Amino acid sequence: MRHTFRYVVSEVPDAGAEVVLSDADGHHLARVVRRGPGDEVELIDPEGHLWPARVLSTTPVVTVRVSEERPPVRAPGTRVALYLGLMEWGRLDTAVEKAVELGVSEVTLFTSERTRRVPEPDAWRRRRERLGRVAEAAARQSGRGPLGRLRGLLAFDQIIGEIPSGEGFLIDPRGEVPLPPALAREEGAATRVAVVVGPDAGFSQDEVDRARSAGLVVSHLGPSILRAETAAIAAVTIAAASGWEAQA
Repeated sequence: MRHTFRYVVSEVPDAGAEVVLSDADGHHLARVVRRGPGDEVELIDPEGHLWPARVLSTTPVVTVRVSEERPPVRAPGTRVALYLGLMEWGRLDTAVEKAVELGVSEVTLFTSERTRRVPEPDAWRRRRERLGRVAEAAARQSGRGPLGRLRGLLAFDQIIGEIPSGEGFLIDPRGEVPLPPALAREEGAATRVAVVVGPDAGFSQDEVDRARSAGLVVSHLGPSILRAETAAIAAVTIAAASGWEAQA
């Protein structure tokens, strides 16, 4: 089976339209994977639809023609937002990559009492740019739309204050209920689920209490103590699963 390469576009294309790929995507197509006129690719629009397309030219820019056939409209499912505490950079990359592959609509990075090291503004800008590239590559691979928002750094009290009651689930071993039944209790009450995970060293008891007072449900992921990135991946998988049937 021949691999079909996917490229993200910033707008929903018109059926049959000619689309110019970004410089980075054009370089990847023409110079890295060496595709040329007549080769088939796919475009991912901001709504997560896959558009078959065919390469028209590679010079001076890469231009493709979109298929005349519109992709099927995806049924709306639960939107999952991930709020993620700072952790080691490699683990952070992994958590963001896998969360995007699983279909999160946004990722927000935050600092909290047990954050070990907060980067300087310039260092964080470079890291955020890298995370953006990680997220876009994950969107291409998985065939999902590009990440809606990548935010940070926010403070812990700011994030728990912006999550509406009934939408937020803070993941902590001290939670009174496992995440799956906690989500089931709220089923139908909200079309958005906000999962709050991390950082490496976990939350303080005071933070857990403040989150609960702010209306978040404190939930756990079973008897094992998971690394922060593993907890994020597991929680996003559970939260997103209810929408997969609708998009099948």
